Amino acid sequence: MAMGSIANEEQDRFWNEVAGPLWVETEEESELHTKPFGDAALAQAAPAPGERVLDVGCGCGSTTLALAGSVGPTGRVIGVDLSAVMLARAGERVAGLSQVELHRGDAQVAELGTAVFDLVFSRFGVMFFADPVAGFANLRRALRPEGRLVFACWQAPSANLWMALVNRAAAKIFDLPAPPHDAPGPFSFADRERIEAVLSAAGFTAIEISSCQRQLHLGAGLRLEDWVRQRLVMGPARQPFLDSDSQRQDQAVASIVETASAYRTSGDDPLGGLSMDGAAWIVSARPAGPSE
Repeated sequence: MAMGSIANEEQDRFWNEVAGPLWVETEEESELHTKPFGDAALAQAAPAPGERVLDVGCGCGSTTLALAGSVGPTGRVIGVDLSAVMLARAGERVAGLSQVELHRGDAQVAELGTAVFDLVFSRFGVMFFADPVAGFANLRRALRPEGRLVFACWQAPSANLWMALVNRAAAKIFDLPAPPHDAPGPFSFADRERIEAVLSAAGFTAIEISSCQRQLHLGAGLRLEDWVRQRLVMGPARQPFLDSDSQRQDQAVASIVETASAYRTSGDDPLGGLSMDGAAWIVSARPAGPSE
């Protein structure tokens, strides 16, 4: 399968140079805030034995592994991701599974074939397209006429305290402008009306969007300072934070730690972790027919 060029070079650099290596390093922690919603999306997708599945933004491979288990040896799972380092980790997880292929590429422009897949699935991998309509149109072309699209994407920052607390505090500390609400990033599909508009324009119908809310337990076994640093590097303040001297970095971390401490799960235990709200949309759709 030919993957073609990369449409979003900024995201390509980010996921290969910054987020990808950090995600692999902190994979267990990262799964704490993604797996609960990914499991809900997998339940909605209901992959069946023998089906062909495309896993968009497969990352370190946990969803690819789950999909492979559902479709079995008679099925096929193709995982696509921008991050070479995350794909290397995914390769370790799916080693020996003949029904799995992994490819580095941009799903917006990758040559995925026509009417190939029964299911296109994604756990937080579709919010980064440079051109969302073009990206989803490419996914729609890859689906069989009776196929289905299912993905999880984040709701608004106000519903995701575990991200918003650090990001908002960092924006004040480093005097950052608010990013455009529809720019590629974790919250680009926070608005359900935008999801519907993009999918409709890309040739999808029967669009269903349900809310999935979870209480997330994060950072157990980590010093709160280390958790805050991880979130700063993964968030919109990463460059000014990394460009700052060590004293200013420490001051920023200490300020955010003071606010985040209110969400500790075990009182003053420095390794007890945090409990915070999280919310995602679980979205499903199918390719529109000629008359739809």
